[in-house]
Amino acid sequence: MKKKKGMDEMIKKNNGKTKWMALLLISCLTLSLAACGDKYVMPYSDYDLSEYVKLGDYKGIEATETKVSVTDDEVQAEIQSRVKAAAKQVEKKEGTAVKGDSVKIAYSGKLNGKAFEGGSTGADGTTITLGSSGYIPGFDDGVIGMKVGEMKTLNLQFPQDYGKEELNGKNVDFDVTLSAIMVTETPKYDVDFVKAHSKETTIAGYEKSVKKELYAKKKSAAEEEMRNQIWGKIMDNAKILKYPEKEIAACKETNKQYYESYAKQYGMELKDFVKQYAGMDEKAYQEYLQKYAEAIVSQEMVMYSIAKAENITISDEEYKQKMEDFKKDQGVTDEKAFKQQYGKSFEEYVGKDNLMKSFLLEEVIQFAVDHAKIVPAADTAEKKA
Repeated sequence: MKKKKGMDEMIKKNNGKTKWMALLLISCLTLSLAACGDKYVMPYSDYDLSEYVKLGDYKGIEATETKVSVTDDEVQAEIQSRVKAAAKQVEKKEGTAVKGDSVKIAYSGKLNGKAFEGGSTGADGTTITLGSSGYIPGFDDGVIGMKVGEMKTLNLQFPQDYGKEELNGKNVDFDVTLSAIMVTETPKYDVDFVKAHSKETTIAGYEKSVKKELYAKKKSAAEEEMRNQIWGKIMDNAKILKYPEKEIAACKETNKQYYESYAKQYGMELKDFVKQYAGMDEKAYQEYLQKYAEAIVSQEMVMYSIAKAENITISDEEYKQKMEDFKKDQGVTDEKAFKQQYGKSFEEYVGKDNLMKSFLLEEVIQFAVDHAKIVPAADTAEKKA
């Protein structure tokens, strides 16, 4: 019933499979995996890559370290963020709803006197913030001013471009019941909070641990930025001579299928979905697919070329360890529960080929980092808290 949001925002919101799904999105090529002793080798077996890409400098790349530090203000801001995150919402069973309130409602929509798919909340209801719910025009305004326990019928109209042919521009009636106004209760930042949300027993100890955590995150981000900086220069130095059309076509098809799956979830044709969420007509969408595929395939070819030149491979043991580390990083700790939920093991779901490619890229970039010219920051030392 909500008014639709932008494509990227919608996908991020509805993608409940966590960030590692991005790996699937960017994985367009099927890798050729062949065992060689205890090593996996991943060449473009059908191609002489020297005909497609000319590597530039990938050793001796200059990169600058980022100075890392954490201020007391940043520590306090992080703590306040955690305190706010620990807040709980409780139901207030009296009062009048005003704009900005978070309210619990139940509604039942009718089109020409009949219920329609997606137009009702069911008995459990839902919680929205008045003024920014994303519901169709007039809905929030109709709830504003209602008293807890009150039922009201809203006579509204779907936007002409709502995205569903059977609802576009149609008049609709919603019977809405306001069951509660949600009130936020924020905990006090004191020793009790510290003990409840950490292993520390004092405020000073807690703030010291928070500072260390922030420093570790900043350090990790700085290292990742340097890796990206080096890889970006390697890509800039490489010259793409031509593209293997089979891989370009495969990448485009994978991307297309990805968005078709989302279009299907919303009961839309792909062309309508892309137009509404990305603002692209068919020509622009095809151009996007081509550029996207070229960008991915370019990186694939550079990665494989460097891996071949430097004999960079992933052994069975390295693969197993990296996969376990990757699973932990993504919060997958119970393989059995994962399989019950998704019908496949973590490895099967993500795809061994995709994992191997990701791990190989990690090794190739690390090789480049190890052989880079790192310019130290003026001061990377963090004073001990």
